[in-house]
Amino acid sequence: AVVSTQSTGYLSEIKDILTYNGNIEDMKINYGMILMSICCWSLTVLRVFNSVTNFCWFTLSCLYLLFFVQIGACLLVHCVGVSGVWCAMVGFAYRMWSITPPDKSLTNKLLVFATFASYIWANVYYYRLEGTYTTLCHIAATWLGYETNFIWIRSQGLREEKQSQLAEERAEKPQ
Repeated sequence: AVVSTQSTGYLSEIKDILTYNGNIEDMKINYGMILMSICCWSLTVLRVFNSVTNFCWFTLSCLYLLFFVQIGACLLVHCVGVSGVWCAMVGFAYRMWSITPPDKSLTNKLLVFATFASYIWANVYYYRLEGTYTTLCHIAATWLGYETNFIWIRSQGLREEKQSQLAEERAEKPQ
């Protein structure tokens, strides 16, 4: 089969985007942040689903969409990386966490704290390394995740439903 040089070029660019042009340190930081974001995401988002299966499909769909948007943006502006994925996930999780806080166990508190502390650390690190442009892109991706959550919640009617459900749960617990 004949392979188009243009498609090979795009595949090579996508590989460079996903691997930070082979920079192992950036890959460790960013894919580690994605893993931490998924854990924090699961604490906050899982509570609104009736089953783990629905939650998993939703999470995989979101990751697919986020990677698709990230790769598309990088192809357009000729950059590399996946930091927009974890920034958007943290923004989405933060909005969800502010509406339906996760269980107050020490483990959950530590995970949420670790995720947000790592988010701040990574943004400061990349600001010092890459400058203002990268930081503005991170802020935009975080805002996009936050606002996407707002739209998603409104479309699902989750805010009012979850708040009334949480109020019922709190009323049932002995003080």
